[in-house]
Amino acid sequence: MASPQRNPNSTTQNISQSSQEQCHQRDKIHRIIPEKDVNSLGKYGGAPMVADASNFDIEAGLQTGTALKAGLKQVDPPSFPSFVLEEFKSATLLPLFVSAVICFIAGIVSKNPDYGWTEGVDILVNILILVFLPSIQKYCTARKDAKKIKSLKVTVIRDGEYQDLAVPEVVEGDSVVLKVGDVVPGDGLLVSGNELVIDDKLDFLIDGINNPFLFSGSKVVEGRGRMIVVSTGSSTSLGKMMLLKNRNPFEEEPLFQAHMKELNRTMDYIVMFIYIVLALVLFFQLLYTRNHHKDDQKSVRPPNLNNKVSAEFVETLFKKILLRSRGKIILLIYSLTIVDLGLQGILPPTISASLICWNRNLKKKHQIHHKNLYACGTMGLTKIIVIDVSSELLVPQCPREAAKDLQDKGVSIVLVSRDDENFVRAIADKIGILHTSRDLVVNGEEFDRGDIPRNNIISIRIMYKSQPKHTFLLVKALRENGHVVAYLGGLATLDTPALKEADVGIIEEHNSCGLAKESSDFTVKGEGSLLPLLTVGRFVYSNVGSFIEALHTTSICILFMAFILEPFHLIWVNAVIHILGFSMILMELPKKRTISLKAKVMCPNIARKVLCQVLLLLSLGFIPKPILGSNEDIQEVMTLNIFTMFQVFYMFQIMEFSDIEVLKVAVRNYSFLATVGITMVFHGIIINCTENLSFLNWTVCFLLVLLLWVLDSTLKFVAEALYRLYDQIQICIAVILVLYFIIL
Repeated sequence: MASPQRNPNSTTQNISQSSQEQCHQRDKIHRIIPEKDVNSLGKYGGAPMVADASNFDIEAGLQTGTALKAGLKQVDPPSFPSFVLEEFKSATLLPLFVSAVICFIAGIVSKNPDYGWTEGVDILVNILILVFLPSIQKYCTARKDAKKIKSLKVTVIRDGEYQDLAVPEVVEGDSVVLKVGDVVPGDGLLVSGNELVIDDKLDFLIDGINNPFLFSGSKVVEGRGRMIVVSTGSSTSLGKMMLLKNRNPFEEEPLFQAHMKELNRTMDYIVMFIYIVLALVLFFQLLYTRNHHKDDQKSVRPPNLNNKVSAEFVETLFKKILLRSRGKIILLIYSLTIVDLGLQGILPPTISASLICWNRNLKKKHQIHHKNLYACGTMGLTKIIVIDVSSELLVPQCPREAAKDLQDKGVSIVLVSRDDENFVRAIADKIGILHTSRDLVVNGEEFDRGDIPRNNIISIRIMYKSQPKHTFLLVKALRENGHVVAYLGGLATLDTPALKEADVGIIEEHNSCGLAKESSDFTVKGEGSLLPLLTVGRFVYSNVGSFIEALHTTSICILFMAFILEPFHLIWVNAVIHILGFSMILMELPKKRTISLKAKVMCPNIARKVLCQVLLLLSLGFIPKPILGSNEDIQEVMTLNIFTMFQVFYMFQIMEFSDIEVLKVAVRNYSFLATVGITMVFHGIIINCTENLSFLNWTVCFLLVLLLWVLDSTLKFVAEALYRLYDQIQICIAVILVLYFIIL
């Protein structure tokens, strides 16, 4: 009897149907877990049936001989050379390097080979400072983050044996043993053990019957159990929301810092253009004067290391580097290097130091701890604050009085909650949120479906039954509409994407989970912390904006003074602005005007102020020489004195010291007064050490500075009047044209 033949097509069809059924079962499981659908899980057969349907072995774990689906890969930190190469992409570094090369060429093509070598060395040193300081800082931060990730380990069962693995190495199907302090490595189900307590403040009790659902990023606080991992990495609920983010969570930066970088990038391009022009001019000048160069200055040769270097030689070398006079192009290149070093090398540490002081003040007075240094400035831009009021855990951070003050400052408050509508409305009435009929109250699922028009999103004041995904989408939509958003939440692990999506993420220390604490910008304690945080943020943004405008204006004016003053003098002026600017940033100045850090707003302001200052400084050339001094050295020192003091007066003006309320705050700030006094004393010492000025010379300097200040204020008043008059003229012309056409 012949044996029956087997149909290969039937076998293939059965395998295909089996694969489709397995995929269907897996999709069903992936739907049950994010929704925490206990009923569907019970009908499915519970966690053991989930493991069987997915071919997971709860007891023995995965078999290493089988093909494992890769989870989240371990990412090593970038190497130090990669950070160095990144810094070399700065717009001004290449022109700086070209300028250094041209300075070296100047020594080669000239009769005296010592001409220009010290300028080249100075520029190369500045390049090294601008490249390596930020590279070292970023490399150390990256290594610290990588070590932190590697330190997170869990115990898994593979091949029937217990193994300790890093969290990113856990894959789908792993059987994980959880104990106190462990981080849940993926979404899954509790399959054995008694009860687990996790750091989720709203749904913290996990058991195998009523609530077996575990989510990636949660941390075990109490208990011990075993879970089966169903999804890892970007397949988890947390990972899916992170993929919806507008920004890379590992490369994002606060809006405040982004504004400063945009402005610095614009200044980089301006400086780069000037560098290129000067480098070309100098290069052609060197070619032209190759056979006609006459060096009438003393040579400065590099020291012979085999011989003894005398103190006289060192002193001469120092004077040659800092106080010598070269060709006008060389001096301008050198002043550009000073300006570039100030903007890229000194400005960031100055602002960082001032922000550290502000954040320490917040911690001391209001128990507000920062995690992101620059978030304080971003808070000053905030126009919308989204607050998670689920179970009323975070309501004390915005009591009724604080809510009114926040709204008086132009900040809108939006309440989100997983509770029902009546519960959230009661909280809104308690703190005084709903005021007009235009304020919208929406359902989280309704918002998720896209039923709310884009233009009406700004009118939302309450979103009830809002799951973490709905809150995340609301924050994202508000930001996409151009609003600066702060979010107070962190009650659950799945709130982390909303904290990262917001411009400022805020949590309450005792009502937040571990992952939220790592992802937030601020941790607050006590009650009513939002108002002082906003107030300080606005002080920081306003003061930093004023300082940066003053510094950029002075830096460009320094280029025009390069032909008059020596390089050391320019360095001192730059130092004075940084010292006084740092002190002024720390004051709580009630200014009426906030200077925007956006490049398209600040650059025109800087251009107008530079033009005004240059015209005023050029007016010094019309002053009779006897008034400025009897010889050229005294005239140069008096010019330095006038220029420096005028920059100080200009900083006072830009900080609005003409306002009585602002002036009162400045006069009562003893640290600021001490800084100004000490700086001016050192300035006087430097001036007198350079050239001994008489009392009459100092009096003339003060009078000329006051004259320039009066002229500057007059020009400002005339410009504002003309601007208002220009608007009135436009209106009159428009009215005349309308009447003309009506008559016709």
